[in-house]
Amino acid sequence: MEAIPSAPRSEHRAAPTTIIVGSGISGLAAAIVLARHGRRPLVIEAHNVPGGCMQMFSRRAGDGTLCRFDAGVHYVGSLGAGQLMWRLFRYLGVEVPTRAMNRECFDRVYLPGGDFCVPVGWDATGMALTRECPGEAATVATYIARMKQVEASLNWHALAPEADGAYDRGLYEVSIGEYLRSVGAGPRLRSLMLAQSSLYAAPSHAAPLAIHAPVVGSAIQGPHYIVGGGDAITNALLDRLRDLGGGLRTRAPAARVLVEDNRATGVELQDGTVLHAPEVILAMHPRAAQALMPPDAWRGALRERLEAAPECVGLFCVYGVAEGDMGDYSGSNHYLLRDDDPDCFYDPPLRGPADAVVNLPPTSPQLFSAVGAARMEWFGRWQGTRTPRRDPDYRALKQQLTDNIMATVRQHMPGRKLQVVDAATPLTIRDYARYPGGGIYGLQPGMAAQGRNGVRRRTRYAGLYVTGAGTGAPGILGACVTGFAVAGTILGTDALIREVRSTTDVPA
Repeated sequence: MEAIPSAPRSEHRAAPTTIIVGSGISGLAAAIVLARHGRRPLVIEAHNVPGGCMQMFSRRAGDGTLCRFDAGVHYVGSLGAGQLMWRLFRYLGVEVPTRAMNRECFDRVYLPGGDFCVPVGWDATGMALTRECPGEAATVATYIARMKQVEASLNWHALAPEADGAYDRGLYEVSIGEYLRSVGAGPRLRSLMLAQSSLYAAPSHAAPLAIHAPVVGSAIQGPHYIVGGGDAITNALLDRLRDLGGGLRTRAPAARVLVEDNRATGVELQDGTVLHAPEVILAMHPRAAQALMPPDAWRGALRERLEAAPECVGLFCVYGVAEGDMGDYSGSNHYLLRDDDPDCFYDPPLRGPADAVVNLPPTSPQLFSAVGAARMEWFGRWQGTRTPRRDPDYRALKQQLTDNIMATVRQHMPGRKLQVVDAATPLTIRDYARYPGGGIYGLQPGMAAQGRNGVRRRTRYAGLYVTGAGTGAPGILGACVTGFAVAGTILGTDALIREVRSTTDVPA
């Protein structure tokens, strides 16, 4: 993708009490929560536009129509009244326009063994799985019950300070693949239960129950499109932040966190500007955060685990415009997998038809994105380059991977006219989202980086905290939860959870 157009720069006038580095939903959510509790937060952003992976960009279609594409927001779960994302937005004081997805088939899975429609709700999904695999009704019931139980045991996802089972290590140390083997799920049932794993981008042997259940569960419960895309979320959050006295500064890349006498004192920018504040939150990829902190901010064992933790498989995404009516394809997500084992998504081919998750939001003109995977090592020779200066060989590789994905899309959507407008590679997400490995969600949310092995929000320096990608579940909801969680680390987790629940309860 080309450079994103510049946005107005907003300055923070009052001396901040908290500096948040990174303007994705995690950083903005943390800033608003803290502002509600009397802090004066200043969010600083390296790029010229805020939003992190909620950014949008503009391209012209072949007929000259200017189209706005989402870089990362495709759909958001748990947005039904009273559900978690709905509650978090309500507590933050923002109204985001949404549109509920098809309750009978919001996600359609395409496998060689046959297609499958995923309906809204765990119970409806259980019934659909039972119809598909009638001889495994007991296994389906066990799975659905376990997924509900896992979600209910995660204090922030359940908004329950003392959630039953919250200290069950098995939630983070048993993979979804191991669990499905333990309950005897047959090959077809296992495939359907894992088909949406690209929502967290970790293969079945690595994804813990504590990631699979809330991420897939949030999608299944209350999936909605965001009308207006990621900009609608970012703009609403920024308006609310300013209303509460907080501020935003763009084009402000951080160089290092300043500390003195074992506590944070502020941030130095790359241009030498020093911003003082007694609290600093790094809302970014943990490896990027580590580069800004003193070397001893985390214990040596945590630093070693972080160095060894894998990145997600690299992102490759094709953006385009559909010409004419897309019929029943429109308004749904389509998981196009070339093998009955969904883990094939994490082994992308360099040549030939590739897996893709196609999103067709209700837009006019009808836009589409097709998210696939790519290996960062394929782009090794261009590691030191930026998008406008890459050579014809890079563009040829980009075209080859685009053709791989579009071959699969056209196979499953025959007769539809789909015009490709642009594509993003792992280098794109490295440059714009600051994910060092170009991974779909940055650090892989697998067992190597969760639970006891996970990134700690506190550091050894008082007032210095880390949140964002890699510190919890991925996606818009997951990242938003990490913003609330780091605010809870500062304000008191149990008290904040109770406050969120009590102030967002739906009247009887």
